[in-house]
Amino acid sequence: MEKNSDLLTKVDEIRKRHKVSYEEAKLALEENDYDTLDAIIFLEKEKEERLEEIKEYSDKTLESLKKTSAGNVIFSLKNKSVEAPLPVAAIGVLLMARKPKLLAACTLGLFLLGADVKIEKGGKVKELTKPLREKLKERLKSSGITGENFAKHLEDMGNNVHFGKSQKADDEIHGYFSTDVY
Repeated sequence: MEKNSDLLTKVDEIRKRHKVSYEEAKLALEENDYDTLDAIIFLEKEKEERLEEIKEYSDKTLESLKKTSAGNVIFSLKNKSVEAPLPVAAIGVLLMARKPKLLAACTLGLFLLGADVKIEKGGKVKELTKPLREKLKERLKSSGITGENFAKHLEDMGNNVHFGKSQKADDEIHGYFSTDVY
C-alpha cells in the first residue's frame, strides 16, 4: 500500500480535477491500482454514465408530463362550461382531500346540481357524472323512492346545514357546514 502522504497527494490531485469527496477519490484510486490518471479517467466515465442516466430520467419525466397535461377536465352546468388542465384539476382534488367534508360537499353539490364532469384526452371524452347519476336514479327507482320523497329527504337534510360560525369548535372547517349533516 502507498504511504499516506503519497496517497493524500494523489487524492488531492484527483479532487482538484473533479468535485468528489476524499472517500470517492480514494475508492477511485483503489479501483485503479492507485494510478492517478486511471482514477481520473474512471471518475470521468462514471460522471458521463450518471449524466446519461439523469438525461434519460428527465426525458421520461417530460414525456410523462406531456402525456398527462394533454387532457382537460370539463365542468358543465346549464349550457356553460369551464375547462381546466387535467393536472390542475387533480392537484385541486388532492388539496381538497385534506378537508374530506368539504370535498364530499363539493362533490355532492356538483352531483345534485346536475353538473357534468368530463375528461377529454386524446380526442376521447369520458363522462364521469352522467353514468353515476343514471345508476343513482335506477337504484332509487328500484328501492321505491320517488322524486317527491327524495326532494323531501334533501329538504330535511338541507335544514340541518348551518351556515353560521357558532359551531366552530365542533367543525374542523370553521362553520361552513355543521357536523349535524354528517
